[in-house]
Amino acid sequence: MNDQYDPISLEQLLCFNVYSLNRALNRFYQAAFGETGMTYPKFVVLSALDEAGPLTVSELSARASMEPSTLSPLLKRMAEYGVLTRIRAPEDERRVVVQLTDMGREAVTLVREAVLEGLKGVDLDPSQTGQIVKELGAARARIEGTKPARQLELGPMPPPLTNC
Repeated sequence: MNDQYDPISLEQLLCFNVYSLNRALNRFYQAAFGETGMTYPKFVVLSALDEAGPLTVSELSARASMEPSTLSPLLKRMAEYGVLTRIRAPEDERRVVVQLTDMGREAVTLVREAVLEGLKGVDLDPSQTGQIVKELGAARARIEGTKPARQLELGPMPPPLTNC
């Protein structure tokens, strides 16, 4: 990578580096999860519930940064598997409270151990990782609170090619 910052260079675009890092992390987690059926979204749900305890679907949605429409079918499958329960709140049956089962707590512990073991091969010390996480979190918060100065207007995209 060039030491001189060029905001047009693909290698120096923040969005490209975050996208590429996300893809690399997804490949890493897929390899760590193996053939277990665990996925990164499931790991996020398990971790959020392990850290916070029982949460409503809307609280879990916010904590896990997932849309409720994406989260609901995932929670249903995870409940059928037995790692969590979904129970209607007695005070308001429109709200669903989600919590880990013993199997879910064991699963999140095993997944975290597998991930930490795999990360030993990455040459980052904990202080570096902590600093990266802090900076990414701060950048995410600033970006979430900002709207683009203007919106690109190209007109409608051409229809897909049918003969290719």
